[in-house]
Amino acid sequence: MRIAHEFRTVFILATLILSTLQISSSTILWVGWVLWGVFVLLLRDFRRVIPAEPLAIVSAVDGRITALESSVDPFLQRPSLVCTIAQSSLGEFNIHSPIEGKIEQLWLRDPENGRYILAVWLRTDEQDDVVFTLDLHSLHHRAIVSIQPGERIGQGQRCGFAAIGCEVRVYMPKNAQATVKPGDKILAGRTMLAKLKHG
Repeated sequence: MRIAHEFRTVFILATLILSTLQISSSTILWVGWVLWGVFVLLLRDFRRVIPAEPLAIVSAVDGRITALESSVDPFLQRPSLVCTIAQSSLGEFNIHSPIEGKIEQLWLRDPENGRYILAVWLRTDEQDDVVFTLDLHSLHHRAIVSIQPGERIGQGQRCGFAAIGCEVRVYMPKNAQATVKPGDKILAGRTMLAKLKHG
């Protein structure tokens, strides 16, 4: 089983320390192994089979669709099809890119209600814009992203690690054709949320 690469060094160190102390049968050691198991559960990173659909918009996180509606993208100020996702409480917690394209901008906003929003704006080669956001609730619920504006990223490519219990919104072009509905369980980088329409 793979571990999210942001935490691999910590994982290796913890495994070495516990293995070194294995000769002891103390309660502390057993507690250490239980915590190690929880660590593996939370930080696992499964390989995802990305759909062979170049114009597909895939989910950024594992979870369940809670809403699918027409609204306004508050970042690009445009009408959008918006998919809201409640992140799975059991993980995994990796972030994947919804589309292939160029990273135009990242924002970290601190709204008045104290819920911190991390937003990523992506643009495809066909000039379609997709913005996805992570509602972090507070700065104690952090997200680690390994991307920068100007970089290119592949459809479904892993690009970070999300805080546990985030709410995610994907703002798509208003004419995108939805392929999911509220209540659907989805997997990051694998489940198609919608198709972009051209022509």
